Amino acid sequence: MSIYVYCMNKETNEKWASKYTKVKAVVVQLDELISRIMTDHNIKKTIEGPLSTNRVTARAEAGKFDDVADDHPLKLVKNEIIRALDLEEHETKDEIINDLLENGLRSLSKYEEELLPYIYAAALNEKDGKLRKSLKKYIELQWKIKYGLSNQWFMKFLEDHKDTVNYNSVLNRTAIYGNKWLKDFPILSIVLQLLFEGIDDKFFDETNAFNDLWHTITDGGLKSIEKFSNYMDESTMLKLINKKQPVLFQALREYYRPKLFKLLEKSQIPDKDNFYEVALDSVAEYANAYKMQGKLDLIEYLGSFYPFDTKILLQ
Repeated sequence: MSIYVYCMNKETNEKWASKYTKVKAVVVQLDELISRIMTDHNIKKTIEGPLSTNRVTARAEAGKFDDVADDHPLKLVKNEIIRALDLEEHETKDEIINDLLENGLRSLSKYEEELLPYIYAAALNEKDGKLRKSLKKYIELQWKIKYGLSNQWFMKFLEDHKDTVNYNSVLNRTAIYGNKWLKDFPILSIVLQLLFEGIDDKFFDETNAFNDLWHTITDGGLKSIEKFSNYMDESTMLKLINKKQPVLFQALREYYRPKLFKLLEKSQIPDKDNFYEVALDSVAEYANAYKMQGKLDLIEYLGSFYPFDTKILLQ
């Protein structure tokens, strides 16, 4: 167990904290706290070695890769949200906050009578208000801690986009609608929302464009994004399709991994010569294989993209 002290007075708290070996750091800035926890987490993972396949697969099915210790920074920001709504002593604060984090600001309409009028008005109308800022901070932390720690490529992708206008738009959208647009695999949804800048808020509110994109790419794989060329500049799309910018390909691999591996194991196809990973590459690029019903159909499908001796797989 590791303890991190987040406080106002670093010097005073360091005096007593130095007596306890479990106290790893005393910090006064939230970003510093998060950085330290994430650094220590990665060091611990390196020492202990990779997670077991079963554990990774189970967590990948939900699109979430979390650790109990990493929840601490999220709890700190959650407390900021509670204070912003003046709910510290409210008997149903947990219900209100959990609903807010799950379903976004729109959920507060159910609790209008429970909130002070000026706080309720500010929550809905102030785009740069205390609540909106804290909620966006929580969402961003969740992206990094729950999804990014086990996917460093995703962490880098977020950092590369952090200063863009669309990054803030996606944060705002998530703050308002909660998990509505994150689908069943948040990593892939976040990547798509950040890459397809042309699908802005009006397309989410007034059309079915993002749902169409989601169903198309999860059915047809990486190559299918050509159907949505109107929402992205041509050079970026070519880089994605040719995997010179591999982030979307990586997100699709993680999306399909548990589904495909489960099907391969069920079909009693052996993982010889890293075949599962090779198969995953083809499915991420062209998809549809995870919908195959029988072993022979699956082998025929995969063989159309990667030549191999089918006799080996049929043994």
